[in-house]
Amino acid sequence: MIRVLIVEDDVRIAEINRRFTEKVPGFQVVGIATDGKQAREQLEVMEPDLVLLDLYFPDMNGLDLLKLIQSDYRRTDVIVITAAKEIDTVREAIRGGVVDFVIKPVILERFQEKLQQYSQYRGRLAALEESSGEVGQQEVDELLRGASLGSKAGGSAYLPKGIDRLTMEKVSAFLRGTKESLTAEEVGRRMGVSRSTARRYLEYFVSTGELHADLAYGTVGRPERVYRSKK
Repeated sequence: MIRVLIVEDDVRIAEINRRFTEKVPGFQVVGIATDGKQAREQLEVMEPDLVLLDLYFPDMNGLDLLKLIQSDYRRTDVIVITAAKEIDTVREAIRGGVVDFVIKPVILERFQEKLQQYSQYRGRLAALEESSGEVGQQEVDELLRGASLGSKAGGSAYLPKGIDRLTMEKVSAFLRGTKESLTAEEVGRRMGVSRSTARRYLEYFVSTGELHADLAYGTVGRPERVYRSKK
């Protein structure tokens, strides 16, 4: 489980980011900080794996917090999520060691894609640490590309936690064989898997851009999330 700290001064946006994060399998939000003091306290107590960091705060510069993380929390990664678009800010954030940079407003599918890519990067890094602890040029090249190793850049070799390649291929084959819009429950029933398993793989394919998700409103009850192929 990747433990996430959200550092965002807008409480509403922080809550949206929390909900977005926890929709991605393998991620858990362990804290939300809305100012510099809270951020420093929660960093010390939680020691998160990943910080989702805004750069604009009334009481601090987010780039200063980034420097603190890089110096004192060497095993904590940072994804910047901000409205800042100035090239100097982007350059300084990249020099500060962020693994990704997302410009607001955040779209759910894009947000999930970023987290999936980060999960792949961490998985690859963990696998290298558990093996010999040494790397060759190919491994270095892959790690330098970091979280940009997405499905569109050949990153599918490193699947996020909870996604099994064989099951993924079976779900993919099933989806290619239907043009219907289906709920996770319908896919699970037809494939003989649980609803939660079907949903996990369907959301993964949404994050990679292979599926489109929408809400279907029935005559009674809550609307259901339905999935259909983009092809």
